[in-house]
Parts: sequence; structure tokens; C-alpha cells
Amino acid sequence: MNKTKTLLALFAGLVVIISAWLLARGATNFRKEDPTINVTGMAEKQITSDLIVWNLTLNAKNDTRASAYAAFKGAAQTLRRYLKAQGIADSCLSTSSVDISAQTKSFYNSKLQQYVNIDDGFAVSQTFTVRSTNLPLVEKVYQNISELYNEGLNFSSNAPLYYYTRLNDLKMEMLNKASANAYERAQTIAKGSHASIGSMASSSMGVFQIVGLNSDEEYSWGGTFNTSSKVKVASITVRTTYEVE
Repeated sequence: MNKTKTLLALFAGLVVIISAWLLARGATNFRKEDPTINVTGMAEKQITSDLIVWNLTLNAKNDTRASAYAAFKGAAQTLRRYLKAQGIADSCLSTSSVDISAQTKSFYNSKLQQYVNIDDGFAVSQTFTVRSTNLPLVEKVYQNISELYNEGLNFSSNAPLYYYTRLNDLKMEMLNKASANAYERAQTIAKGSHASIGSMASSSMGVFQIVGLNSDEEYSWGGTFNTSSKVKVASITVRTTYEVE
């Protein structure tokens, strides 16, 4: 009987010790789960493009490969002279390789009662690319390029593309502003909860993107980089976690 009482007492004591240990461990873990505030900071800036890129594709066609290429060379010389006369330097002009391809056309043969293809000479094309920091000049030439139709040239002109070349500097500047905005948001939340902001636990950059000013472009998770507008709006987000004191 005494032996049984002794075992029960030992068991009860062991239970008390284990329970105390579990409570102490739980309290420690509870203290480790410090409260935090998660915020997203944002910064926006209006920017003006400093580089314009304009593509023109020049075309020529003739019966033979040699005559088609000769016609193209004459047209290319006319185009280069025109661009130079308008103030576009040779250093701003680059070209793709010349493409020469055989052409065919089809017609319906009533005797065979089917469409047949026949040779239709050769076509030559090349893309001319203008890159310049003088945006007003290139825009003016682009607007008046139709004058070359009077010279008998066959070409297509794409709308200019606009770029901002100092993206790295811009991103660093906006990261700083977005981080400051995140801190201000965290302070506002903490103040409303009668708490104060402690040290930063983590931070990561969100989406950096550029859209046209006053455009209806949609922001995307992958980032949007507008090239059709001269004046744009750059934005960036920062996700930050702060400890609360």
C-alpha cells in the first residue's frame, strides 16, 4: 500500500514538473511571436523620354533580282539624302540587312478550274532605324516623311518609340521614396493603435513600371513599360514589415 502511494506521489510530481515545463516553453514561444505591421509603400514620378527610336522600311520591286536591287539602291540613296537634309546625322541612322525575295502571284485558271501561281519578280526591303536624343527634330521629320512619296519611294513608317535611358538612377530614387512612404504608413497605423514602430523585420521591392501620362493602360503584376508616349509616369512599390513596440 505504501509502495503504491509512493508511486502515485512520484507520478503526480512528474506531471507537475512536465506541466510547468510546457507552460514555460509556451510562454517563451509566445514572447517570440512579436507583433508586426505589414505595409506597402509606393512612389510615383512623371518623366519625359530622352531617346526617340523611329523605324522606316524601304521597299522596291522589279522583274529580275539585279534590277530589283538596283531600284532599291536608288531609293535608299534618295532616302538617306532626304534624312540628312532634314538634319538627321548619319551617326543616328542604322540599317538592317537587305532582304531579297522572289515573288509570286496567283490567278484562277478557268481551263484547269483552279488557282495557279506564277513568278512575279523580286522584292527588296530594308529597315532604317533613327535613334536620337533630339526628339523634336525626329518628330518633325516623321510628320513630314510622306513628302517622299512624291519621289516615287515605296516605304512604310512606324510611329516613333520613346525611351527613358536613366532607369537605374530613377529606380534608386523611387525606391528611397517608396521606402519612406512605407515607414510613414506604418507609423500612421501604429499611432492609431497606440503603439510605436520598432526595427524593420523585412523589406522587398514590388513592381516597377512605366505607363503613359493620362493613359488608360492597366498596371500589371509583371510590370508595364510604355514606349508609345513621350511623357510617362513611373511607379514602384515596396513591401515592408516592421516590429511593433
